[in-house]
Amino acid sequence: MLRFATSWLVGRLAGQAALGTVQAAISTGTLLALLWPTTGGSAASKYLARARGAGDQAELYAVATHLRRRVAIAAFAVALLAVPAWLLLDHGLLGDAVWVAAFAAAYSGYAFSRGVFFGAGQVRRATAWDVAGAGLGLVGLAVALALGLRGTALLLPIAGAYLLYTAAGWPRSPSVRVPPALGRELDQMIMLGVAGTIASTGFLQIAMIVAKASGGSAEAGEFAAAMVTATPASMLAGSLGLVLFPALAQAWGRGDKDLFRRQTDQAFRALVLVMVLVLGALVLMTRLVMRLVWGDGFGGSSAVFPILIAAILVTSLAIASVNALTTRTHRAMVITSGASVAGLVVGALVWLAIVPQYGMLGVAMGYLAGSLVNGIVPIVVEWRVGGHAWGRVVLRLGVGALIVALAFAGQRVLQLPIASDVVVAALFGITWLAMSRRDLDLVPGPLASWLRRLRTRRRHTH
Repeated sequence: MLRFATSWLVGRLAGQAALGTVQAAISTGTLLALLWPTTGGSAASKYLARARGAGDQAELYAVATHLRRRVAIAAFAVALLAVPAWLLLDHGLLGDAVWVAAFAAAYSGYAFSRGVFFGAGQVRRATAWDVAGAGLGLVGLAVALALGLRGTALLLPIAGAYLLYTAAGWPRSPSVRVPPALGRELDQMIMLGVAGTIASTGFLQIAMIVAKASGGSAEAGEFAAAMVTATPASMLAGSLGLVLFPALAQAWGRGDKDLFRRQTDQAFRALVLVMVLVLGALVLMTRLVMRLVWGDGFGGSSAVFPILIAAILVTSLAIASVNALTTRTHRAMVITSGASVAGLVVGALVWLAIVPQYGMLGVAMGYLAGSLVNGIVPIVVEWRVGGHAWGRVVLRLGVGALIVALAFAGQRVLQLPIASDVVVAALFGITWLAMSRRDLDLVPGPLASWLRRLRTRRRHTH
């Protein structure tokens, strides 16, 4: 939520152009961090959890020792790369690029430390430090805006928040000798994951950079408004992935293949239930959401928002399958990385074809096209490899998507007032929950409990 709140403060208080510059700088730093540190965090999440599951303290210390050394070097290199990268994109001053470099290094540490937290099973501690860092970062940003700071200097408070998180989560276990075979395995896993991570996680950041390079700061601000409004919903799926990945690694490490398969199956079903409900409602409330969040100055964002939501839905649904395939074997990881690279290539080709004519709308369409590739392929592969019974789930998913598309088109054709968006979204939500009633047990919460009780009463009545 720190990213969203940062963009909201900048967009509301400094305008479209300032938002476009700041968000493009954030995307640049985030993309560079994907070159090693972010994947290093994923490796920490997997291998620390695996060592814990096997009860191997020596391997636990060896993994922590190897990864923290690698990530420290990589964070320094990422900071150096950020300077020429920003000068090339923005054609600005060296001082502006230095702030981007500071952000890139801080985010690198944050991404790694987050993986350490989750790999160590310290989810509550990770959340607490996330909240504390976000609070301090936002206070610092508000002060900076009030003092009249603009441009990439606004990244300083955010970088400070990430550094605080890094200090809290950085592994302090004893340094031990790393077995050569384990070191090679870790390095190979990270190197293999880098291309896939850049092409998947970094795809949206690249889209933001393309919007800045092709349309300038003002149009990039419009795209950024839609992007940062759409992406918080994906945190639901991302958080599940961070929790699921260590759980799958532990199950695999113990040789419990039945538990592994069941966790993957339940995660996918839960993702379909929750993400279609949340993202479908957001699409149907596009006009209302964008006006409430950004005001009347970001009208162009409403055209981009539903396209980005559709892309985020596809990639979110793939998280369970990607985590399962990544845990199984390196060969399966090659498949997910290859799908991500193919998606990026497809997206880039669409950008080359239509961005000159359609601007930021073309950027969003390219992102959607690529997301369809890198999202669908892992789902199909895990469906086949894991022998899952997902036919009815996928059919229900398609019907739900069709309902949203028809309702969205109907809102525009009938020119319904903005206030009706809530009613339309609520009707869809009720319909979708009724369609998904068999999977409600997978999702905790008062609403799901109430619906389960209602279903039980109907059974007893009949």
